[in-house]
Amino acid sequence: MNKLLLLFLFIGLSFSNFSEAQNKVDSLSKLLSFTKDDEEKAHIYSQLAKEYYYKDLNKLIFYAKKADSLAAIYEIDSTRIKALNDLCYAYINSGNRKKAIECNNKALILSEKTGLKKEMLYTTFFKGYYYYSGGVSDSSLFYLNKAYKGALNIKNAALQLKCLNSIAANYLNQGNYNEALANFTKAYNIADSTNNKKQLTNLSLNIGTTLLYNEDLNRAIDYFKKVISLSDSTDISIAYATAYNNLGACYSRMADHEKAISYFEKALPAFIKINNRFQIAQTYANLGQSNYLLNNVEDANYYLNEAVKINRENNLSNQLIVNLIILARLQINKKEFAKAKESLQEANELSKTYNINYNKSDLLKAYSYYYSSINKFEKALEYKELELIHRDSVFNESKQKQITELETKFKTQLKEKENDNLKKDLSLQQLNTAKQTQIRNFLIAFALLVMVLIGILLNRARIKKRSHQIIEQQKNELEIANKTKDKLFSIIAHDLRSPFNTIIGFSDFLHSEYNSLNDQERKLQISDIKNSSHSAYNLLENLLTWARIQQGSIKVEPETLPLNKLIEASVNNYISSAKLKDIELTYEYNDLINVHTDQYSIELILGNLISNAIKFTPLGGSISISSETQNDNAVVKVKDTGIGLSDKAAEKIFKSGETYTSTGTNQEKGSGLGLVLCKEFIEMNGGEIWFCNKSQKGACFAFSLPLHQK
Repeated sequence: MNKLLLLFLFIGLSFSNFSEAQNKVDSLSKLLSFTKDDEEKAHIYSQLAKEYYYKDLNKLIFYAKKADSLAAIYEIDSTRIKALNDLCYAYINSGNRKKAIECNNKALILSEKTGLKKEMLYTTFFKGYYYYSGGVSDSSLFYLNKAYKGALNIKNAALQLKCLNSIAANYLNQGNYNEALANFTKAYNIADSTNNKKQLTNLSLNIGTTLLYNEDLNRAIDYFKKVISLSDSTDISIAYATAYNNLGACYSRMADHEKAISYFEKALPAFIKINNRFQIAQTYANLGQSNYLLNNVEDANYYLNEAVKINRENNLSNQLIVNLIILARLQINKKEFAKAKESLQEANELSKTYNINYNKSDLLKAYSYYYSSINKFEKALEYKELELIHRDSVFNESKQKQITELETKFKTQLKEKENDNLKKDLSLQQLNTAKQTQIRNFLIAFALLVMVLIGILLNRARIKKRSHQIIEQQKNELEIANKTKDKLFSIIAHDLRSPFNTIIGFSDFLHSEYNSLNDQERKLQISDIKNSSHSAYNLLENLLTWARIQQGSIKVEPETLPLNKLIEASVNNYISSAKLKDIELTYEYNDLINVHTDQYSIELILGNLISNAIKFTPLGGSISISSETQNDNAVVKVKDTGIGLSDKAAEKIFKSGETYTSTGTNQEKGSGLGLVLCKEFIEMNGGEIWFCNKSQKGACFAFSLPLHQK
């Protein structure tokens, strides 16, 4: 669900220092009061509009209208075209798209009539920006590329930067990370070559957003905090608000939705203050999703409907699609199935019409959820398969590598600049040294020679030691990688093949014998296909999680959490599964116990243990979960009245390098990987897991977690 979160880039390329900007506004205002020349006033109004470009849309509109009015009277064409483009930008972001395109068309006609090349290219850029803001990527890219080629011809670096940023933003919305990164790289090189620190800061915001799209959350957070630290909180700008919004997006993807809401609530009043309807709608959507994930139904419904309303009014298709997907899930949960279907159909039509594909997987997943909720399981399975196929088609392992290479390239370029400065300083030092006496020069040279020799010897020893460490580290990593690969191939070859054989076998049988079977027999076949599909999907999820653990991609983040609430949440997730087998699932409440652990890890551990207990407990059985404290640890036990384990199986179950599998009471399949994941996560959180049966009936698993130390 976190992938549905709305993100956005800062397309503009200008930050303003508050005191410096205010002084300029004051100077222009004084100049305006003294001048009697209306033509000069038109230029001053245009400059005042520029000062409010990213801070106050109402004042931008006011001064741009003044400039346009006077420029039209005195036929100052370049000033008028600029004023019309300023109005186009302001109306786009304040939600009046009709006036925005009217201003853009006027500017385009005037620039073509007068033959003003530079002004025509800027007007073409704003045409592309207009289509980008509405989610019409194909049209947007056409005009932006046209403006970019023109900017190259006239060597206008500022316009090149604007075009490249917007082009990259379009590709990012389409899910085309390669093209997005390529264009951000071009923009960064231009900003770096002109030594424009303001533009480099803004590009940091865009790079952070790209990292966020690609799930590299920790590095994305660093970039957004950097932008906030470089901004002046007293001078509210769109970039400042954008950084807060995207910080919220990061924490939402990390499932810390309360923290995410706190950042979205900082972004919203900033966007409202500058009257940026485009960003206001996105922030409403983010607040709606986070409240939805926290089950704050009324708040979620309010924010999502506000977002949908604004985006419909302004034809912002890419945002509207995401809003509708989340709103549909909320409507399904509220049993408003007719409304949910309408929302999904509208999202699907918009996606096809405007070629917006980056959230296609989420749309397919929502369709599957809808059909499952109205008990049309065949359609639900059909959309689930389409979702998995789409996810596989867009999965590209090179994305992370490309982003890492991009960041390395940026750092290298900055380092080269530092080295150039150091070389200049060294040259000055050598020039001053040359003025010293010959004796002093000789002593300095001798001292430098001794230091260089010592440095060379120390450096050789350090390089040799480091080389041994690197070789040993690479050797260990290679062994781990080979073991991981072998184990993955083994599980895929033996366990993943089985459910797919079942699905294919029953599907072929159902296809060929459909007319000869009665309804009951068909339902049995479909039920077997469904069970095998779930088995294959769960195994694949566990395989991917286990592989990420082996590669070190998953990091635990321990925090103080109430154990009772963690267990209660996990129990609630499996009550419906237990009811299907008429199993009584209970939790014995204890005194409030606070543990120091990672929430995601414990949810996975409890989920696997409860799921296994349901799988191996027959109809009418029972499962109980209890917790207690022992020394400095909390101990959780999951007991069932199922088929139990033999002594041999109990010895093997947590043995390193092995997995134990068996068949559930309803012939459910398993790979044994779930228990391996439990062991991995428990040990990562400083605890232990063991088989705790004292009788031959049923099974009992226990694990320990460190208590919170006051």
